[in-house]
Amino acid sequence: MAFPLRPGWLTRWSTELPAQAGVIGAAWSVAGSLSRGLLPRSPVDQAIITGVTATINYQLTATAWSSLEAVAALPGRRPGTLARVVVASTAIVGGYGTAFATQRASQEGSLAASAGYAAGRQIAFAGISGGAASLWDEVLHNRLHLKPGLDTTLLPNLATGVGIAAGNVYFAVRRAHKYGVVNPENHRVEGVNARSLLQATGVGVASAIGLGAIVIGEQFAARGLERLMSRAIRHDTGAAGAFVAHTALLGALGLAGAYTLKRITDRLQHSDDIVEPAYPKPPDSPYVSAGPRSEMPFDSIGKEGRRFVTMALTNEQITEVMGEPAVDPVRVVAGYESADDIRERAALGVADLEACGGFERSIICVASPTGVGYVNYTIIEALEYLTRGNCATIVPQYALVPSALAMPKTLDGVMLTRAVLDAIQDRLEEIPEERRPRVVLMGESLGANVALDVSTVPGPYVGVPALEHLGVSGGVYFGVPFRTEFWRRWRENPEAMDPDHQILLVHEPSEAPPLPPGRMRQLMVVHDDDPVNKYGYTMVIQPPWWMGPPTTRPPMVPRETRFRPVTTFVVATIDLLNGMNSKPGAFIRRGHDYRIEARLGLQRAYGLSCSDQQAEAIEYALR
Repeated sequence: MAFPLRPGWLTRWSTELPAQAGVIGAAWSVAGSLSRGLLPRSPVDQAIITGVTATINYQLTATAWSSLEAVAALPGRRPGTLARVVVASTAIVGGYGTAFATQRASQEGSLAASAGYAAGRQIAFAGISGGAASLWDEVLHNRLHLKPGLDTTLLPNLATGVGIAAGNVYFAVRRAHKYGVVNPENHRVEGVNARSLLQATGVGVASAIGLGAIVIGEQFAARGLERLMSRAIRHDTGAAGAFVAHTALLGALGLAGAYTLKRITDRLQHSDDIVEPAYPKPPDSPYVSAGPRSEMPFDSIGKEGRRFVTMALTNEQITEVMGEPAVDPVRVVAGYESADDIRERAALGVADLEACGGFERSIICVASPTGVGYVNYTIIEALEYLTRGNCATIVPQYALVPSALAMPKTLDGVMLTRAVLDAIQDRLEEIPEERRPRVVLMGESLGANVALDVSTVPGPYVGVPALEHLGVSGGVYFGVPFRTEFWRRWRENPEAMDPDHQILLVHEPSEAPPLPPGRMRQLMVVHDDDPVNKYGYTMVIQPPWWMGPPTTRPPMVPRETRFRPVTTFVVATIDLLNGMNSKPGAFIRRGHDYRIEARLGLQRAYGLSCSDQQAEAIEYALR
């Protein structure tokens, strides 16, 4: 029985085969959107992933099928069922053949092969979707002579896509049984309750309505473009015109997606930067920037710099926690607004370090901040407890904006940090060797990016040897971002960046062997489920290194999850958002939150020691 209502404006788009193929592609993509990522997600997150993935796959499939129709048709005409089935079969064989031929090279890192793999898959999917839609059209409309409507177009194609999706889910379950489920407590969706389900339902309904609006709007826009082209050339453009129209609209969708991604990235980076109200009064301590002995202007170090120096620990606070005599630690900020010139800013910062007594401490920590000038106070306080205050921290500020806007400035950060290290070394040459403090590096997130990339500047020394040449005795780098040049080069060629195998990568600091007194090392602490480390823009078409064969994947990476162009990237973007979620006082080992690793990470990198009782007291104080 046909639907009683068949509004012409609604059925016109549904009878277009590119739209029908797109519906199959959208429904098909739902299975991939349900795959486990690096981190659990909320029902709302899942609804967003499914909605975005379905929308993109609708447009990709509709455009790909319209291109295949253009190939199958005579100029100015549209192909018949036989021609569609032939071109669909050819697309399936050719597409999967291309994907199979390029899969290995794609997994090995070839971007060109990845593009071929993604294109081959998409052409094959379009062939399956368009071929199925063509057969439904032939059977229901030409053989059974049913009147075209949503019940003879949308529903059968939707059912086809859902059926394929169900098959994909079945095979995913089989993969899970075959390879095992790593980290089973990492559920696909967590926080399920009545409220979250209601929110997710709302998002899902909105996504469905939005997808429907996009589908109908895209079809109307495509028809409009076809009519304009036909009028311009005074001839029916046929299937070729449909292909051009859908391609133009796909390009528009791509631009909209790029803009949306930028907005999301901005939001993610804002959440990574902790910006608190400015402190109105300069500090009274003589051991910090902007204090009585400092010439660094209080208003030149930004909100985070003012917070950093104002909230410095005192020797009394350290003694209370450690149960041992302590001295006041030194905290210095090379303020971003203290000088425009990088070398001048570095010189001012190191001069302030000396004025505040930094060269009288046993350790000088050059702590690279995030874009807004923030250094994780948990890490710095842990250092001050472990050294009983016998340390100085200098923060070279290369920007005072959220990290999303500061990313282009990381090279400035690298050069500034090198200038600070050079200036420190020049000053140390004037101090007797037995009294010289040791210099260490520390960075978290974008700060780790800058700190490690200090070693990649062209010159006679590169990698860990460059750090040694700069006088760096040890370093600890929490949550190294995917965009870090050192990380990329080290993964590709470890020997070139670390010929003596001095740098160590661990998931958690306890994996690093304890150091004897006086020894230091270079230590990267990166959680296996940290999306900031494993993200990548090329994931739109290219499998990331950590999604290789199931048995070779790092711990915490789901083995049953398959790489899918576009879909995997959308899931990873939501993981990126969730990886930065942290609650004050709640230290957990998950994603991009490294507060729980601060104390032991510093001990295993700098060779610092404390008793079990003191370690417990430090952890309590940090929370």
